[in-house]
Parts: sequence; structure tokens; C-alpha cells
Amino acid sequence: MSARRLATVAVAGVLLGACAPIPRPVVLDELDHVRAGAAAAESKRYAPGAFARAEKLRGDALAALDSKDQSGAQILGEQAVAAHAHAHALSRVARAEAAETEAKAQSSAGEASLAGLEAEQARVAAEVDALDMRIKVARDAQPVVPSGKADADREKARLAAARSLALQARLLCGAARLLAAPDTQPDSTEPSGTQPGSAAQPSSAAQPGGTQPASAAQPASAAQPSSAQPGGGNLAAQIEEATAAIKKLDADLAEAGGAARAIPAPIDQASRARAGCLAVLTAARRAATPVTRAPGAGDALLAELSAAGTWSPIRDDRGIAVTLRGLFAGNVLTKAGEARLRDLSRVAAAHPSFPVAVVVHTDRDISAREEPAWTSRADAVVRALDPAQGANAAGAPATPRIAQFLAGSAAPVVDPGGSERARNARIEIVFVTPETL
Repeated sequence: MSARRLATVAVAGVLLGACAPIPRPVVLDELDHVRAGAAAAESKRYAPGAFARAEKLRGDALAALDSKDQSGAQILGEQAVAAHAHAHALSRVARAEAAETEAKAQSSAGEASLAGLEAEQARVAAEVDALDMRIKVARDAQPVVPSGKADADREKARLAAARSLALQARLLCGAARLLAAPDTQPDSTEPSGTQPGSAAQPSSAAQPGGTQPASAAQPASAAQPSSAQPGGGNLAAQIEEATAAIKKLDADLAEAGGAARAIPAPIDQASRARAGCLAVLTAARRAATPVTRAPGAGDALLAELSAAGTWSPIRDDRGIAVTLRGLFAGNVLTKAGEARLRDLSRVAAAHPSFPVAVVVHTDRDISAREEPAWTSRADAVVRALDPAQGANAAGAPATPRIAQFLAGSAAPVVDPGGSERARNARIEIVFVTPETL
């Protein structure tokens, strides 16, 4: 081939190469793959602003390619890919924030539902406790099976037990009066010179066998229940009925203890009298306790006194009881006794919903001549617990309410004839529980 012919072929090849189209940048293919994926769809939903910016950069890259600006298309394509990655990152943040908001809403709804369930559980628990108490009262109120005849020794034991039950009945009815009439003054029939909270009743020695008259069931600080109280009218009638039963029991005890001929001890009657007073006390508590609130005030006070480590409190049907001994030197309160009573006074002031019963027990039967001295002791305890109690009969009643009871020797804790009989002389401070147990 001649040189001229070779030159012609070379020139033709150069011309053909100059007319070939410009190849599309690879980054634009990558960009198309990115925008077609699930990440781009998520970006479009959760980060529409960033997604739109990435699409604008893609449009600019395609426009540069159409303008034969391959370098510009390459740069703009790479920026569009980076913008899509940024949009995807923003969409993940937005999705996480939306999930967090939804989780918080579900948590709030769950907490509200849980609070509702807890309130319902507390209401149901309170109703169950109230039903349990009604069952207990109904069981205690079942007719007592007659005890039948017994020999002389057994009748003597029954008489002692009946006197103890009579005392328990008076204390339970006295607690019911404290709860039923918290703000009433002593009635006008009270003996002159008796202060609110004073025990004007005869001592246990004045009754055969150490029993008290029924007036002990009516502490001077608690007059008749007012009908303004919840269920007050019906409750007042129940208290009067229970008090009448105690009066009848006292008369029968006096006859059984002093009669020359053998008369059966009224043990069954005493059991019924105690059950009646317990029913009255339960009714007084139930009238003042909402069924929508679970009880717990008595538990809290018992825990507080137990935690102090110096009181050894116990719980009985009346409430929380603390037993004190050795408070007096003769008939005068010792300084140590005053200090312990002041401590209890602070406890009583911190729990004003609990009326307080001061119960004086003796280690032997006392005569009518000795009774004023024991009553004076009870007055001293009441004054130490609340100096305002009984200070002015015309003034406002003290808070918490305090009443005293001269129990005599009807409830010994050790053998009355044993070497430790002095332990039977004691003072009980009873915080009457104001709600159902």
C-alpha cells in the first residue's frame, strides 16, 4: 500500500473517532440504583427535604451530561449519591424519633391502665376485708350453746370468766362510744365535780366478785352518739341496747356472786354481751371507713410503736394497747412515769384520729374507800397524756379524745394469789382503732 493510501485511512479513522458519542459516567448508573432502592423510599417518607435536594443534584448531573460536560456530570452525580446517603441517615433518625414517641405514648397508656387496675384492686381488697369482718361479726353473734350445769369449782371458774367478759364488753362499748361521738360534751346528768374523762363509777370492789356497774361502759368524755354521725341514729340505738345488756349482766353477776344459794354463773350471757359490744364497735368503724380505701392506720401505728423498741404494743379488738407499770410512787406520778406518758402523748397527738382509753387495772379487789385514790391515779394519767383534757368542762373537747376506765381486778395477767400478783396492777393506754381492721 502506498504512503498516500495509508494517510487517507488514518485521516478517516481520526474523523470517525471524533464523531463517537461521549460515554455516560458510571456514577450516574450508581445514582439510578440508589434512588430505586428501599433506602430512597424511606428517605422520601421520613426526610422529604433532603430527598428533594438529592433529586435536584441528580437533575443537574443529567443536564450537565446533556451539555457534553462530562466532568460536571461526574461531580454532580457524586454529590447526588452523597445527598441520598445523607437523606437516608436523616430518615433513620426521624424514624427512630417516631418510634420513641409511639413507645412513650404506649408506656403512658400502660401506666394509666396499671393505675386503674391498682385502684380497682385496692377497692376490691377493701370490700373483701369488710366482708371478712361482717362474717366474723356474724359468726360471733351466733346463738351461744347453753353451757349447762357444772360442779361448784367449775361454776367458780365460770363466774371469774364471766366477770372478765363483762369487763371486755364494757371496754368495747366504751371504745364504740369514743368513735361514735368524738365531739360531744358530757351530758348534764353527770355527777357534779366530774371532769371530762373522769371515772365517776364505783370501784370493782363495790361489786360482788370485782365487777363494775354498767356506767363504766360510758366514759364521761363520750356522751350519746349524735345522729349527725354516719349511721348515728341506728348506732346510738345499738350502743344503748348493748349497754342495757351489760347492766342486766352486772345485776346477774352480783346475784351469782353474793347469793347464799347456788346460782349458775351467767357465762353465756357474758359471752353475748361481749359479742354485742364488739358488733357495735365494728359498726362504728364501718360507718367511718370508706370501702374504696384499704385500711392501714392501725398497722402504721403498731409498726411505729414497735419500731420505738420501748413500748411492746399489742393489738386486740379495741385497737393498739401499750401496758405501763411502775408509773406511781404512792398516788403520785414519778418523773420517769411522766416522761413515758409525755412520749405517748406525742404519739397520740401525731395520730388524732385515734381516741385514747386509759384503763386502770388493780392487783386486788379495792374497797369503796380506796376507789378515789385509784380514780386520782387515772386522772393523773389523763392529764399527763393531754393537759387540756378535763381542764375546762365548758371548753372545747381535747384532741385526741381520752376516756378512762377503772377495770379493777377482773382481768389479771398472772395468778392473783401468786408471788407475782403485783404485775396485775397496771395501766393500759389503748389507741382505739378508728377503721375496720
